[in-house]
Amino acid sequence: MLAAFGLTELAERIYLELVSGRPGTLDELTGRLGVDRAEVSQALRTLEQPGLVHTVDGRSEATSPDLAIDSLVMQRMRELQEARTGLRDWLQRQRAAEPVDQGVHMVVGGAAIGRTFDQFLRGAQEEVLGFDRPPYTAEFHDNPTEHELLGRGVRFRVVYDRRALERPNATAHIGGLVAAGEQARVALDVPGKLAVADRRVALLSFPRRNGTMEPWALVVRGAAWVEVLVALFTEVWERATPLRLAPAADALDDVDRWSMPTATDRQILSLLMTGLPDKAVASQLGMSLRTVQRRLRQLMDVTGSATRMQLGWFVARNDWL
Repeated sequence: MLAAFGLTELAERIYLELVSGRPGTLDELTGRLGVDRAEVSQALRTLEQPGLVHTVDGRSEATSPDLAIDSLVMQRMRELQEARTGLRDWLQRQRAAEPVDQGVHMVVGGAAIGRTFDQFLRGAQEEVLGFDRPPYTAEFHDNPTEHELLGRGVRFRVVYDRRALERPNATAHIGGLVAAGEQARVALDVPGKLAVADRRVALLSFPRRNGTMEPWALVVRGAAWVEVLVALFTEVWERATPLRLAPAADALDDVDRWSMPTATDRQILSLLMTGLPDKAVASQLGMSLRTVQRRLRQLMDVTGSATRMQLGWFVARNDWL
């Protein structure tokens, strides 16, 4: 029960014995528990350090459980914080001492790449840049690590290949990340799968080339290597189309007011601007084709656009996306 706080089994037994209302001396506790006297003495010192037990005139008594647990929690939090600070300082010293180029490390196999990617993300402190494109080895699933990092303030900028939006539930999946804080854009042909953490380390993933070869990835370290990949990301990002996706739970809004587009309008326009056909947009948003086309017709009427090209010009000029 108290092992999670670093206490030994004997220390826990002694605390439970004392907290039951039976204080005792070292000799009395040794007799009750049937344990070596030196071991009981050491366990008592362990319990006294965080204030779980106090000894007066040779008799040990337990602190109230409520106070004791709070004391343990605070002590463990302090220890973890000190460890975290120490590790960060060590990592910064290591990075400062790193050579300019550290080379490339290969990872082979889908499972190994998945583990490496998760560790890669968890090492990010400030920013993650990424490319996402087919082919994929699995269906969309939640990425709790990215959600966790977004919650901690790590910035994510991701460029999705347009073909990624054709996958079932793509809009709901990406929309959830966008709602959590991810900045997403779409490009016609993303050059590969890429992730860059804090502009110091990158992960490049490659699909299997034939039926026998496993997917593989490269972990790239060193300023000279990573700067090239950051430059590539920046070029693709600047020419990509912003992707505005409301949370999947948003209901279909009415179109009675037109001072600004609704969340649903932004979804429709954003997906259309990537080049998806009406049918694919309707499928991603769970609407009928007729509903998508009706809302586009209303947008064109309100903006005075005779064609979709004019509507796109109006959207860009008025910063609707």
